[in-house]
Amino acid sequence: MNVLDIGGSLVFWLSVPEITRNKCSIHTLNLPGVLENLPPEEESLRKTVNMITGDARDLSMFADQSFDIVICNSVIEHVGNWLDMRKAANEARRVGKRGWFQAPAFEFPLEQHFLLPFIHWLADPLQVCIIRLFRPAFKAMSVDDQYMAVYHTRPLTRAQFSALLPDTDRLSERLLFPKSHVAIW
Repeated sequence: MNVLDIGGSLVFWLSVPEITRNKCSIHTLNLPGVLENLPPEEESLRKTVNMITGDARDLSMFADQSFDIVICNSVIEHVGNWLDMRKAANEARRVGKRGWFQAPAFEFPLEQHFLLPFIHWLADPLQVCIIRLFRPAFKAMSVDDQYMAVYHTRPLTRAQFSALLPDTDRLSERLLFPKSHVAIW
């Protein structure tokens, strides 16, 4: 099976039994620098996982339907604005015969990246001010990096997720509220 993992983490592939990994040709696609200085257990996967530098919004290096399955786990909310998300979703659908997409749910009261309640329901300037108060590492970042971190962290509503990935089977993982949305094709 030929697999493309958009924004893929090698930790994820360590959780897959080796016997199963060995039956797959696994390709992870990440922005430059993401997979540098890996811990030894992840570094060992370099021999079995093809790590590609690229951008989820432009997969023109791959032909249509060139992967048996495309995986995109909690990445779509980081690619930029709505049009960037649309491009990434369309590209994944184009190159993958089948796919599994997941994104954090906007409806969930705890923002899953900053681990603060309700923060993602506020305007960007308020998010930045509040995150600064509770996250020292965030406060140490430049103002530009703080705003970019908030801007590139956009949990999606079920309706938004459905609009990005029409004609797919969708479900919501729940923990009292929808926690994340999943699309399968």
